[in-house]
Amino acid sequence: MKIVILQPMLKVYRVSLYTLLYQQLTEQGHELRIVFGTPSRQEQLRGDNIILDNNFCFFEKSYWLFTNKLHILPKAVEHILWADLVITEQANKHLHNYLLLVLRWILHKPYAFWGHGLNRQATPHSINEFFKKKLAKQTDWWFAYTQSVADYLQALDFNKNHITVLNNSIDTLEFKQALQNTSTAEIQAFKQQYNIAEDAQIALFCGSLHQYKKIDFLLNSAESIKEKLPKFVLLVGGTGEESTTLANYASHDDFIIPIGWLNNKTKSLAFKCAEMLLNPGMVGLVILDAFCAGLPLLTTKQNQHSPEIDYLQHDFNGLICEFDQQAYVELVVSTFSTPEKLTLLQHNALLSSEAYSIEKMAENFANGIANFSARRHSKQNNIHNTPT
Repeated sequence: MKIVILQPMLKVYRVSLYTLLYQQLTEQGHELRIVFGTPSRQEQLRGDNIILDNNFCFFEKSYWLFTNKLHILPKAVEHILWADLVITEQANKHLHNYLLLVLRWILHKPYAFWGHGLNRQATPHSINEFFKKKLAKQTDWWFAYTQSVADYLQALDFNKNHITVLNNSIDTLEFKQALQNTSTAEIQAFKQQYNIAEDAQIALFCGSLHQYKKIDFLLNSAESIKEKLPKFVLLVGGTGEESTTLANYASHDDFIIPIGWLNNKTKSLAFKCAEMLLNPGMVGLVILDAFCAGLPLLTTKQNQHSPEIDYLQHDFNGLICEFDQQAYVELVVSTFSTPEKLTLLQHNALLSSEAYSIEKMAENFANGIANFSARRHSKQNNIHNTPT
């Protein structure tokens, strides 16, 4: 079977998944193409995109119109026509998704969605979300990020037998190895580089600096935490549209330390230095980084979280409170002030890292494709064997 996965851009953290999936599908006799386009200007600011050109990754120039509300990938057409199954991101903005819908109606050409099920950062009752909900059922298969996405789709009356739960992940094995290879001397040198005292109480934020991460909330909270915990230090790793906001705070608060985009080495150093991960805004895949490093994640309740928030178990591997600055400050302060509680949370976070991996996600993906293929062949055989 010939399979195409269409993506608006290629994220660095997806490369391992696609490589593993390509290997597994090739062994099963399938052909795979990953077709990705040009990142929007906003996405380029996040600094986590990559362009690869190999025997299964195809970069095709694409265009973003109407302030990123419409994505046009012209070369998608030829890849769609080549494929037996097209897997595409569920999003109203992709013009090729409507082509897939038309081809499914007219030619019975199958395609599958993968993703969140609903846009958790959007207005729930907007026109866009209305259409997204309607179109969510107009597909042959679903690759759901997490179980809560599968539950949402079943609530829309989508056939549960046509849903594969991926347990969305990143390459945790590579990061775990980087953490293990980080020496005490390197950690001390890292602290000295940023003038961090040996007895500092260090928290870390790691992620793209965009509006849904609630950077102002984080930095305002940090100032209040510092008043209660004089040894408190906040490392902020990442880049994005809120970089200027971060720079403004850091210019007068020396305990707020921007460390920029994190490569493998600086990332492992930052996580090894920290005792907890602070992310009051939208939580996504960073929760898996936290687990790998044995850091509990502290966040707030809100509808904008990505599906990976499913992995947080309150008072076990992380903590969550209402979206209220005073409540969040108290949560952080009380956790730092109760060492035995913090140690237990760290231990449980590390345990949780065993449940999710890129290898398991690739296996789930390949199994889902195999299940789709088996059902498709069974359906075709039933049609051919039906008496006329």
